[in-house]
Amino acid sequence: MTKFKVNNAVSIAHTDNRDLLAAARAKGVISVSNITAAPMVTTPNINVPLGALNYIRPKAIEVLTAPRVSDTIARPEKNGRWGDKAVTIKLKEYLGTVSPDDGLTADGLEQKTNYSYVMRGVYYYMDSWLATDLEDATSAAMNENYRADQATGTLRTLAIARNDFFFTGVQTASGMSPIYGILNEPNLAAYETVASNGAETPSTYWINKTPEQIANDVVTAISQLYTQSNGIVEDELENGTIILAVAVGSIGQLDRTNMYGKSARAILKETYGNRLKIVAVPQFNNADSNSDVFYVIFQMNDGPATILNSYIELARAYPIFQKDSVVSQKISAATSGAVVQYPWAVVRYNGIGQTTAR
Repeated sequence: MTKFKVNNAVSIAHTDNRDLLAAARAKGVISVSNITAAPMVTTPNINVPLGALNYIRPKAIEVLTAPRVSDTIARPEKNGRWGDKAVTIKLKEYLGTVSPDDGLTADGLEQKTNYSYVMRGVYYYMDSWLATDLEDATSAAMNENYRADQATGTLRTLAIARNDFFFTGVQTASGMSPIYGILNEPNLAAYETVASNGAETPSTYWINKTPEQIANDVVTAISQLYTQSNGIVEDELENGTIILAVAVGSIGQLDRTNMYGKSARAILKETYGNRLKIVAVPQFNNADSNSDVFYVIFQMNDGPATILNSYIELARAYPIFQKDSVVSQKISAATSGAVVQYPWAVVRYNGIGQTTAR
């Protein structure tokens, strides 16, 4: 999100934060369920009830929109409107071949663009915060605003959940449109297993491989991208990014060095330069066949997203309720998970290790 001059001492509904609130609403980052929105306020008094946004500070929006692991793989994108039960996403495929130009006619083979559609369900989820007058008094003695901190924590919880849904999807009721994550996206090809290390006791685990062998596993995966994309990835490599997303439990093996001080990461850096981005993914630990996995994803820098990180709204604030000495608020969000638009630009491999919980 664009940087704005903000005042963190007051609500995002304060006039000091008008530009931030307008941008956040336009992108579906924050909205209000009230039929009539509370007016913009001009005083910094945080004790007067001012509506659903009263305790949401600009720093809470930063927490909500701070890049999660999923966002480093696929940029978040708003699809649909609040209340939708499903979203329909249009996919484009550009087709065409050239023909000889005899300088006379224009009836050669023509460019064609194919459109297809995928439907994904929408999952609505929520968290809430609560504060009592005793908690308010205790935090005030430490120069803290407990209600604002509770609201920030709630937005953080929603952001973490959205990140998880990108990887795992959400189980939907029978008859409802599915919500997939990249771990169970049906349009992706099955996992392949990396090569063995060729030792007397064979192993595919990276911990038992040399840095050269580990780097070769990645090179093999990228070569598979070249093949299944019919050369598109190789042709467009200068205009795109290769994302290597690796299980957290195995990613450290990329930095193990050989007797010459060379690591797999260094070898890959020499080969692909800044065109390769490496991302550590906790959700890839033991993700297939009880083994750690890695994905290789090609993303055009200026083209449509290979994978949509799809959401309806990141947060929708409901009215603040007070009963006796207790103040509470519900905040909801909605996602449609991950949508792989170009399966040919993704490969995935298992067998690189096994992460043991500690």
